[in-house]
Amino acid sequence: MDKKTMLRVFGEEFLRSLVVLMAILIVGFCAFFAIKVRSDKKEVAEKTTEQASTNSDEDLQAEVEEETEEETEEITTEEITTEEETTEEETTEVEEIASTDKKILVLNSTKTNGLASQWMNKLAGEGFTNVTKGNYSLTRETQTKIYVPEEGMGNDLLQYFNDAVIEVGSLDSGIDVSTSGVEIFIVIGSNDVNVQ
Repeated sequence: MDKKTMLRVFGEEFLRSLVVLMAILIVGFCAFFAIKVRSDKKEVAEKTTEQASTNSDEDLQAEVEEETEEETEEITTEEITTEEETTEEETTEVEEIASTDKKILVLNSTKTNGLASQWMNKLAGEGFTNVTKGNYSLTRETQTKIYVPEEGMGNDLLQYFNDAVIEVGSLDSGIDVSTSGVEIFIVIGSNDVNVQ
């Protein structure tokens, strides 16, 4: 082989070797880059999780309160004045009416015999002068209900019962006694089977 051919073959082999070496370097660099990106993502996810877990409920509550305060500050003085005027109008108090001289009918809606009599005696002993008794057969109530003809009545009776509610209205059916002249109906529920 002559010198020129040898140089040409050597040059070609050198170039092939260089191309293979470059390909190996490129593949290696890509692999390194992919690994690095993956580990960076993992670190970011771990930091986010760690940061989220270190934020206590108190911190989150403080952030929510700060946002709420910022929103509240945006309300104009005119809106506040209008809101105060509306609130004052809505808070008209209903005058409380004493039940001590009203005709009260105590009705037993439970399976406990004699419960209406026990409550009638209890209320009479507390100063309610016109109390009668009977049975209520429409439903078995859990919660005692006090039916009054107008707002402001019956509030002085609430203290004797567990979680009793006042309803404005009257009862017309399910009662085994006369309702003539009755102003307040008390339907005793199972929450009040123990008279104290």
